[in-house]
Amino acid sequence: MSAPSFTRVLSIQSHVVSGYVGNRAATFPLQLLGHEVDVINTVQFSNHTGYNQFHGQRFPAEHILDLFAGLQINGLDTGYTHLLCGYMGNSDNVRAVESIAKVLQVTNPGLRFVLDPVLGDDGALYVPEELVALYRDVLCPLASLLTPNQFEAELLTGVTIASLDDARHACDKLHKLGIPNVVITSTRLNGSENTLHLVGSEMDFTTGKSDQFFIEFPRLEGYFTGTGDFFAALTMARHASLAPQFGTRLGALARACELATATQAGIMEATQQHQKATGVAVPSNLVRGTRPSDMVRGFELRIIPSQSLITNPTKQFTATRIQ
Repeated sequence: MSAPSFTRVLSIQSHVVSGYVGNRAATFPLQLLGHEVDVINTVQFSNHTGYNQFHGQRFPAEHILDLFAGLQINGLDTGYTHLLCGYMGNSDNVRAVESIAKVLQVTNPGLRFVLDPVLGDDGALYVPEELVALYRDVLCPLASLLTPNQFEAELLTGVTIASLDDARHACDKLHKLGIPNVVITSTRLNGSENTLHLVGSEMDFTTGKSDQFFIEFPRLEGYFTGTGDFFAALTMARHASLAPQFGTRLGALARACELATATQAGIMEATQQHQKATGVAVPSNLVRGTRPSDMVRGFELRIIPSQSLITNPTKQFTATRIQ
């Protein structure tokens, strides 16, 4: 399902020369699903940081704001319908995005701000700890859709997520920050090792009604990187297309997540099969900085060879409503 022709996205996140994380993971699926995409990169690396070594630069806030100023002076900032933000890396960049988001929301009061709060995963922070409060207090209240993983949702809410009720409680706390759409992209509930759960919640602040749901999907073994960036883009793209059809009715977020999960599962399965075909061994429990580059390269998301799965996913997942 393609998006309306007027859908235009400004995506602010990381970039790599080789591989698929940040803007490299987000841009192609957004475009393939019918969205115009402009990008501002918060970093430019040779490859993602899951490799033992990488080269490149982290850009300061002045760089981000200067690029946006160039858009403004040419009147190129007036047509954005969506703002998508991922890895910021430091507090100044968070403040820069706050500034850009507020300008765009004045220009277009109907702007949808999709925020992927890239803070960390599996109990480890990727960024300075001070960014947790900045995301929660500065960016979250501006967001229309939030896509944290389990660890990030726990950091932002203070809720330890071990059960479905915990996840619902975390979603409710995030709604109280002013975010109408929340998707906790992957959680391990009740000690499950082989199954993950997406938990989503769509809130109508006018009526007080909500649509809460979960999607169960298999956990694949491997050292995947960029899946959160890819999923946020997929969810944003599908939701942008579906929301006008649903109008004031709830349910657009759940359907968007069904389609995004179907694509994500298919791409990850294709990636896993590709890595196995390389014949490179995959030892378990390797921490960052100890993973052989030939192994990591095999886990780069197979977005281009599997692009048909973006527009027409072959897998099916159904959201289960939470009563």
